[in-house]
Amino acid sequence: MLRCFAAAEDEALRLLPHARTAEGGARLVEILAAHYKCRKLAARALGINDPVAEDGWRAARAAAGAIGISIEDLPGIRLTACLIAKNEEKHIEPCLRSLNGFVDEIVVVDTGSTDRTAQIAESLGAKVGVFEWCDDFALARNASLELATGDWILWIDADERLDVDSKTSLISGLVRPHFGGYTIQILNFLNESEQIDQIIHRPCRLFRKLPGVQFEGRVHEQVAPSIERLGLPVARLEGVRLKHYGYRREERKAKGKDERNIRLIERELEESPDDGFQLFNLANSHFTIGNWSQAAENCERASKTLAPGIYHGQFCYQLWATSLHMLGKNEAALSVCAAAQGAGFGGPLVEFARAIALKALQRYDEAIECCRLAESLPLDDSETGDRSISAYKARFLAAQIYEELGDWTSAAREFESVWQTVPEFLAARLGLANALRHLGEFDEALEHAKAAMSSPDVAATAAHVAKLCAAQLGNPHEIVRIQEALWRTDVNDEALWAQWALAAEQAEDWPTVARAYAEYLSRFEPTAPAMINAGRALAHVGKHRDALECFEEAARLDPQDANVYFNIGDLMYRCGNFADSAISYKAGLTLDPSNAEGWFTLGNALFQLSKHEAAQVAYEQAIRIRPDHHRAEANLSALKSEMLRLAS
Repeated sequence: MLRCFAAAEDEALRLLPHARTAEGGARLVEILAAHYKCRKLAARALGINDPVAEDGWRAARAAAGAIGISIEDLPGIRLTACLIAKNEEKHIEPCLRSLNGFVDEIVVVDTGSTDRTAQIAESLGAKVGVFEWCDDFALARNASLELATGDWILWIDADERLDVDSKTSLISGLVRPHFGGYTIQILNFLNESEQIDQIIHRPCRLFRKLPGVQFEGRVHEQVAPSIERLGLPVARLEGVRLKHYGYRREERKAKGKDERNIRLIERELEESPDDGFQLFNLANSHFTIGNWSQAAENCERASKTLAPGIYHGQFCYQLWATSLHMLGKNEAALSVCAAAQGAGFGGPLVEFARAIALKALQRYDEAIECCRLAESLPLDDSETGDRSISAYKARFLAAQIYEELGDWTSAAREFESVWQTVPEFLAARLGLANALRHLGEFDEALEHAKAAMSSPDVAATAAHVAKLCAAQLGNPHEIVRIQEALWRTDVNDEALWAQWALAAEQAEDWPTVARAYAEYLSRFEPTAPAMINAGRALAHVGKHRDALECFEEAARLDPQDANVYFNIGDLMYRCGNFADSAISYKAGLTLDPSNAEGWFTLGNALFQLSKHEAAQVAYEQAIRIRPDHHRAEANLSALKSEMLRLAS
């Protein structure tokens, strides 16, 4: 019989002739009969021949008759996918479509949606039920089981997808009803890119629908304990994966998942204060939202309940040590890592946490050694945790340590290695850009920094590095392009827009300045200063009529802004309209009589109008206000010479 539980039923088939006399023979016959019947059903569903299943079924029936047991009421392979959902219209359709061709029935229990979740589910053929939400996930899920008619249940959530390569492995589970359930791999994506942050765990998600099998726990509910109480094993099913998108940061925040979970877990702990699994879940929820003290406290409580080899043990110690690091308690974090090692929970997660604490303590050589250990010790497939630590995060941390040490060659090597491993992880590409900049490789650094700007998480820093490189290369127009690209990462950020416009002005790139102000006026509430700058840019590119309209709008917005009239005066002067220019300068000086530049430009307009004495007064006033106004001195001197020439 052990061969059956090792998925070696064909080998166990050879033992059937001994079933009459062997201990447990009747049970062996039942197991093999159910297995081969299910295989026959699966072959029929797939449209294939399975002669071994046919032979096995005949042999099992014969053995059953020989020992006088009935095998009429055997389980089948009908599979029902059970979901509970609330306001999941964004996810429900892709979830249900991922089940096409895998399941025989879909049950969706709606727990109070105000959107189109239920209607979408019905339109896709799901059986839809309603459950009045009462802060209890187990009760809601049990309501879905009551509606299910399959022999097996696949527990899936609306924000999950069944991986397309899971079908063969899924069937291999359904044809073995001697198992009560299976753990399957869940890939929890924490980032928009599926390659960057993944927490993987293995809950029991595929199980037989049997009397007494039900969910337990108000939150972080489980079904495996009820299966095990029936004396049925829960095995590990390889090759079946669910992809979970609901743990992405923005999604968790929008739905308030962590705050909700904390509230429900605390209610669970009121009833079972020593429930180590829920203590760990409480710590994890606090950690996710940055409540480091509460996370550390509950990790410590949970650590006292951890059974040897439990799947979330190392993860618990990692969260504990990392929370202490975030609180600035790095020596305490190292003690937790040592305790984890002593309790049998050493591994890549703990080594990574240790490296972080050592880096903070500037014990760099030890920290790098721990990074290498974390990279070389892949997380066991049965353990919950972040597998990207071994894949690239430990190496990225080592690169950051080299960066702090000023070892730019080593930093560049490590950052490039991480980037080549995970091209979507643009923080590594930014690190490479900065290292190359310090090594004097400005052209290459510039390209990497510009590429990194496409990540919102590092866009601002990447733009800063890119601008430093462009400055070293003496390319102000590249700086303008960088600032525009940065603004386009968030076109509603007025401060980013102002940096773009300023860079364009400093580069005297007036067409871009004009374009920047056109963008401004289409997105933001106009102000007098903005309208003045828009007018100046338009004047520089020869669009004088448009420039004048901008200045006039600025005057309407703030009639007391003297700068409006000075700029109108400049525009009139540039167009050769010296009389209107002088009028505008005088209007500006009425509002701001201490403006030396205003008096100077008025003097120029008056000179063009041959009003020499008035021009002399204007220049002298400019010099009186600002004695170092050299252009006013030069023009005054030239004016006096002209007046002498005319007088002679």
